[in-house]
Amino acid sequence: MHIEQTTYERIEAMIENYVLRNMITVDSFWEKHILESNHYAVIDKGSIIGYFSIFKKHTITSFYLDDEYIQHGKSIFEKIKHYEQVTNAMASTGDEFFISHCVDNFEKLEKQAYFSIYGKNTSETFQRKTLELVQLRTNEDLELLSLAGDFFAEDPIEDSIKEATYYRIYKVLENDHLIGFGIVETGRVIKSIASIGMYVMEEKRQQGYAKNILKNLQELVESEGFECRSGCWYYNHNSLKSMESAGAYSKTRLLRFFF
Repeated sequence: MHIEQTTYERIEAMIENYVLRNMITVDSFWEKHILESNHYAVIDKGSIIGYFSIFKKHTITSFYLDDEYIQHGKSIFEKIKHYEQVTNAMASTGDEFFISHCVDNFEKLEKQAYFSIYGKNTSETFQRKTLELVQLRTNEDLELLSLAGDFFAEDPIEDSIKEATYYRIYKVLENDHLIGFGIVETGRVIKSIASIGMYVMEEKRQQGYAKNILKNLQELVESEGFECRSGCWYYNHNSLKSMESAGAYSKTRLLRFFF
């Protein structure tokens, strides 16, 4: 048994199958970290029997072994901690195998994010608003995003106007007035999901628009055949409240373990 660096494409199917088989809830934030990681294959007798990924030298973002090799998990995970410049791991609470190895020996734990799934129901206080979603398709359209300050600063906004893009931005209108923006990211690792997000103009906040935008985006992606997901920073209580009011349930947490 040995370890060698590999490409994402070589283990892509294994990652997707593992997440789906174990019903692990993830979103676009998790996917971005996977796609931007360095990947390693665990090989025995010429076959890939597991993998792990490291994001920006310091963060383990995935770890998996086939069932018949899981007894080697602890010893292999200790080796992984000495690859690159690893100091921590980021794991979904739904990933029992990975998180169990993180729990074995860590110095500090940080709560990173909520990952949510969407149901059909909304909160009892939900009041439907009539909103229009208009996809931004030109560079001129993208100039509107300056109204959101630095909200989109780290987002691939140029990708949003490409053909067959995974990343879409919508302006949200009510009676032709701009309410905010909606975001859809279709899955690049887990092809069956789409992650949604929103931004509400400052003067329109605390008026029920956030949950209405999310509900509209949920209905949009589900009409396209995707399972809806969203996430927020663990301490962003307003975002969490908006998601829950729109019918989301925060099934999963994303945790960071420091070694």
